[in-house]
Amino acid sequence: MKTAAQIFGIGAMISLFLIYQQSSRKKLIISKLCADICWSIHYLCLGAYGGIVPNAVGIFRELTFMQRGEKKWASRVYIPIVFIIINWGIGIFTFSASINILPIAASTFVTVSLWLKRPKLTKIISIPVSLTFLVYDIFVGSYIGAVNESIAIISIIINFIKERKQSDEQ
Repeated sequence: MKTAAQIFGIGAMISLFLIYQQSSRKKLIISKLCADICWSIHYLCLGAYGGIVPNAVGIFRELTFMQRGEKKWASRVYIPIVFIIINWGIGIFTFSASINILPIAASTFVTVSLWLKRPKLTKIISIPVSLTFLVYDIFVGSYIGAVNESIAIISIIINFIKERKQSDEQ
């Protein structure tokens, strides 16, 4: 199971690295969807159920958010609130340790960041999310997750440097 966890963790890590390199919101959300699928399986294999909840809910969140702008119902302001409530509700229902609050709290910020239409704001909000998951991953023994969050922060910084360089050239 630990080998499978690491394989899916690597898949999630690749998907998350790609998130911060995207310039369109839809591609960013597709990358996040792939990452959430892989993270759900990764945490399941580790028995880290606190990490499964926000990633499993995230799958449905991303599928809904991809419809934003195309389907009227998906653009309603209450949609992110519903996903935040679902995350906290399931998180409280499955609560087994204080550390499980971290991924739920991080998921709240992810939901807000993905709802926003500006990818730059999504990336900025992702920094505290990555820091929160970094602590959780270290605690539950998800070393690939800890490496991922470190790489995610570096990826965001690289993207900001790249964007700044491009704007300076124009």
